[in-house]
Amino acid sequence: MKLSLKNIIFIYLAIAALFTQSCIKSDQYASNSKLLFSKDTVYFDTIFTRMPGTTYPISVTKMLSIKNNENAWVKANFKVAGGLSSPYKINIDGIGGKEIKDLDIGPNDSVFIFVQCALEANNTTNPALVLDSLIANVGQSTSKLILAAYGWDAHYVKNEILPNNTVWNDVKKPYVIVESIEIATGNTFIIEKGVQVFASARTGIFVLGNFNIRGTAQERVKIRGDKPVYATEKLPNQWGGIFFLPGGKGKIEYADISNATIGIRVDSLLNTPSLIINQSKIQYCGQASLIGVTTSINATNCLFADVGSYSFLAYLGGKYEFNHCTFAEYSGINTRQQGHLAITNTQRDGNGVLLNWKDLDFTLTNSIVEGPMIDEIFIDNVSKAVFNVNSNYNLLKTKDPKKLFNTPFNYFNKKNTGFIDVSIGNYGIDSTSFGISKAGLSNPINVIDINGKSRKNPSDIGAYEK
Repeated sequence: MKLSLKNIIFIYLAIAALFTQSCIKSDQYASNSKLLFSKDTVYFDTIFTRMPGTTYPISVTKMLSIKNNENAWVKANFKVAGGLSSPYKINIDGIGGKEIKDLDIGPNDSVFIFVQCALEANNTTNPALVLDSLIANVGQSTSKLILAAYGWDAHYVKNEILPNNTVWNDVKKPYVIVESIEIATGNTFIIEKGVQVFASARTGIFVLGNFNIRGTAQERVKIRGDKPVYATEKLPNQWGGIFFLPGGKGKIEYADISNATIGIRVDSLLNTPSLIINQSKIQYCGQASLIGVTTSINATNCLFADVGSYSFLAYLGGKYEFNHCTFAEYSGINTRQQGHLAITNTQRDGNGVLLNWKDLDFTLTNSIVEGPMIDEIFIDNVSKAVFNVNSNYNLLKTKDPKKLFNTPFNYFNKKNTGFIDVSIGNYGIDSTSFGISKAGLSNPINVIDINGKSRKNPSDIGAYEK
């Protein structure tokens, strides 16, 4: 086989580079040179300490570089000061270990350093600071990089069917769900006020029994992805979500649920509501905040916002009542082709062919539906099943107000919804909001908002009272 001139030149250059690297003379090395780290500290913020008997969790990987400022080669030695017992792991220029010797760094060149940590339990209720350092030596010259992380002990639950009458009530130490938990038929699971729950990437909460969240205005329950740091608090798809399966029921109050693929999905029609949800937020979900599939949901004073596709999806009928809720999508998680509030009495295949239909009864009162699209309400109904929509005293974003929401007491396409700051997910309202004091009476009368603040009479449209 003949080699082309281009291939011969490439092979020659590769071999030449290899020989150049391996044939550096000792007098070409700087004997003492202080290497320069690109930062003085690698900080991991808060990391859960290790689940007993596992390697979970491992931190995110931090990257930095270290530079040789000399006009000569240097031979560098690296060592994690804590030695083999250190929770920090390093990889430099593709070489891993707690100690790396005789690493060549070219003149005015840099190498990349990757750092991870896995922390052991510290037996405290608050996050504890764990410090170490990475030492770089060239001859007698030393450079030092601080390694820092806060380790937080947690209650771990992995792949478990929870015993009946399980109660989570520890407000000092978080609960971490690894993979999934199930509430079996006839069993009850309660999360009390002030509890923090973190869920790993493959986690789902599957409800066949009864699931109650009992937060308060002062001590909300929080359920989110398992990276307890600010940088990830608005990232979707960090865990699966909460799934009420046929027969499952729940009551959720003062809960903040975020970072899921689907915040909550409820299946199976019951005569009484499968889910009652009050004063709660479901936000930053990859697909949907809330999905109902031929089921029954009552929601009051709730925020459903910042999602990939649906703030709420009523799929294949069901019975739904929303009062003083805010539905909004400004996150841009996905490029949407239709409105984020979707109401259907149909089931269709991927080609749009109708497969099934069920009766739908949908009531929307004193609520806001907003977003950047011309029409933020999607409707798919067929006459083969009932499609009943009751809508009063709402602020609605739609290009066709007459389609199903044309009652005397709805307001359409108002530009001044008055959200405080949608860029950070703050859907409270300011004094410019069109919906101030325009809500109608509800049954039962709603006297507080999503944060437990007293409502005036007449009150403001949406989940938040000004």
